[in-house]
Formats: sequence, C-alpha cells, structure tokens
Amino acid sequence: MFTTLIFVAFFVDRVGRRLPLLVGAVGAGIAMFYLGIYCKLSNSLNQLPPQDAGANAAVAMIHIYAIFYGFSWNGIPWLYTSEILPTRVRTLGMAIGVCIQWLSQFVVVYSLPYMIKGIGYGTFIFFGTCTVLAFLFAWFFVPETKGVSIEDMGLLFGAGVSVFAGNARKNYEERRGNGEFYTDQKDLEKEADVDVHVEKVV
Repeated sequence: MFTTLIFVAFFVDRVGRRLPLLVGAVGAGIAMFYLGIYCKLSNSLNQLPPQDAGANAAVAMIHIYAIFYGFSWNGIPWLYTSEILPTRVRTLGMAIGVCIQWLSQFVVVYSLPYMIKGIGYGTFIFFGTCTVLAFLFAWFFVPETKGVSIEDMGLLFGAGVSVFAGNARKNYEERRGNGEFYTDQKDLEKEADVDVHVEKVV
C-alpha cells in the first residue's frame, strides 16, 4: 500500500506509466517463479522446511513481489484507464474497468486456496506466467502517456492509429511535432448539438 501511494504521489509523472509496468512485471515474475521453484524443491507446502538461506530468500520474495506489484500493476492501470478514454465514454469505461478489477480480485482471492491445494507450487508458476503475459501486453500494446494531455489521447488511441505501442507513440510525437491537435468529430458534433439547443432555448 505504501509503495503504491508513494509512487503514484511522487514518481509516476516523472517516470511515466509504461516503464514501471514493464519493470514491475519483471520483478514480480522473478519473485513468483522463485517461490514456485523453492516450494517444489523444499516441499514447503507439505512440510516445515529448514530455516536456511533459501527459506529466507523465499520470505524476501514475498515482500519483493509486493513492492514491484505495488508501484506498477496495483495502481497504474487505474490512472491509465482514466487518462485514455474519450470524454463521452469515460464514466462508463471507468465503471466497467473498476467492476472488472474487483471481479478479478475476487476470483483470485477465492480460488487461491483451491489452487494451492490442487496444484501446489504450480500456483506460483501460474501467477509468474501471468506476469510474463502482462509484460508482453505492456511492451506491445501500452504506449507511454507521460506528457500527453487528455485532449490529445486520440493521437495515441484514435482511429487509424496503430495498436502497437511504439508506432502509436511515434504517431503522437510526429503529429504533435507538426503542431497538430486531436479533434474528436463525435465530440464536436455533440458540442454543436448542445449549442443549437441552447440557442433555441434562448
């Protein structure tokens, strides 16, 4: 919790969003894979393991996982979702995002005891694999939004923009370098309808 609060409050606007997601996935993945390997070799899920360096490292990995996950995937997706959605669907999009987040948390928390009982050390391998997939997703499909105003998010995610992160960011930098701003035609039409309605009322 403290890692998330400190990073979001003081560092996310300096470091950006994409890099912490990548670094967080790597750190969390290493911790999960270590725990899986350790549990397999020591059989610690079925018996009390010796308190050696391996056991101490396993305890440390739990904290390392919490730290890496805390400054990356625990907080940044909430911020990212609120930034990238168009104004006309931001409320609905955030509502859907929050529901999916809490539903996913419920599934993980509810299924974890059954996973430990059923597949043992494979539980950590499974979550480690999830972090690998998260890294690949962030690498290919999550462009950096640092320094991008909410009004210009369409230059990163608008129609005709590549879904790949590198190309999307390059598109933004080129178009902003040319002095171009993003214009959402649907938002303009909506504003025009409002202006016409106001004029009729007046």
